[in-house]
Amino acid sequence: MFDLGEGGNMTIKEGTYNLTASSGKLFVYTFKEGFLSAVAHDLLIEATKFSINLNVPAGNINSASVEAEIQANSLKVLCAIKDGQHRYDMLKEKDKADIEEATFKDVLHPSKYPTINFRSSNIQEKDGVYHVKGELTLHGVTRPIEFEAKTTTGKDLKGKVALSQKDFEIKPYKALLGTLKVKNEVNIAFDLSLS
Repeated sequence: MFDLGEGGNMTIKEGTYNLTASSGKLFVYTFKEGFLSAVAHDLLIEATKFSINLNVPAGNINSASVEAEIQANSLKVLCAIKDGQHRYDMLKEKDKADIEEATFKDVLHPSKYPTINFRSSNIQEKDGVYHVKGELTLHGVTRPIEFEAKTTTGKDLKGKVALSQKDFEIKPYKALLGTLKVKNEVNIAFDLSLS
């Protein structure tokens, strides 16, 4: 789904794009580790409230800019992932609610840090792939990140960002005296429609 391999050399048309959750998907993937990881789940989490402003000036993608804001309390557990498959049958609604509660209480603290923000500082386009650099503010900590995004039709934007929770002073969630943990690295993936 997020293959950044060879595609047609499409580019995004000039313009200003205001994207929200109705424009597509913004997912967070978390991965389990530890002694009890066999009974835990990798999770697919969806951000249900976000806004992304993408500005593509005429003629020069390299002066394009993007700003994004995600409401930290809008992260909802969609399903478990097992062997790369989305498994909607593995988590009950109560499990999802418990995970969300733990995420807010122990990991993200949205009452203190209500938004997750990204602002680009540099966008370069090469062979139809956009290399984006910028600053992410998460959990009250701002750090530089970079990632790649691409368009397959000129009217969509897909990409993936790997983040280290510890870079943002987030303690990866653990339970049962640390025998069950969430890996430090999480992936954020997006699949957005610009039209």
